[in-house]
Amino acid sequence: MMNAQQLEYIRLELTNALHDDSGGTKGQLQAFIEHPPADKNHYPRQRIHKVELEGERWAYAENSAVYALETRSRRRPMPPINDHVFSSCAWRRAVMTLAEHQIAWLRYCYGFDLQFKYQTEICQYVWESYQTYKVGKRLQSKIIKRLVSLVWLAVQETAAKNKNETYKEYAGSALANLMSVDRSTWSRVYAPHWARLKEVAEKMDVEALQLVSSRREEIICRLELQNATK
Repeated sequence: MMNAQQLEYIRLELTNALHDDSGGTKGQLQAFIEHPPADKNHYPRQRIHKVELEGERWAYAENSAVYALETRSRRRPMPPINDHVFSSCAWRRAVMTLAEHQIAWLRYCYGFDLQFKYQTEICQYVWESYQTYKVGKRLQSKIIKRLVSLVWLAVQETAAKNKNETYKEYAGSALANLMSVDRSTWSRVYAPHWARLKEVAEKMDVEALQLVSSRREEIICRLELQNATK
């Protein structure tokens, strides 16, 4: 079982590894905008050039060869992957070996990936896991519908706490207003289920962090063994 310091280290490493820095370089269209190709129609009345081809054939070239600057700002092309991205590739490989809901959670919480499919995968897992914990008398359908609406809020609150130590949790009165119920009704009926939903989300976070760390170590050991046997 990892302590809080070890879990925080994994969170920082995952945030750096899953960060999308693809916008660090300019695309081809942006490069053309800043350095457009030379205008070869500068002299439209210039005579058409006659070019001799093989076999005593002739062709008429509309334009002559014109020097144009390269669109990239450096003569040598940039490397396809920078040092930071390369050094953190083991973390990304480890993430992709996890279960679907764990991949979705790590990419949403630490990679800031807001794809809808990840959100639905997380909510589905949290709700199914919560139902296995649920005990006691059967709930009314109205209460169940309101609890379903709390699933994504519990996920968001768990993610916010992991990314911001100063984050303040929702107060009971604020949650009661969101659910359109009285404060006493919230405390008596919904508060225990709300705590259980957050417990499921926090457990999912810890399990994913521990597993991705062990998978990363396995990947590194396997690569070192392959390099040693070459």
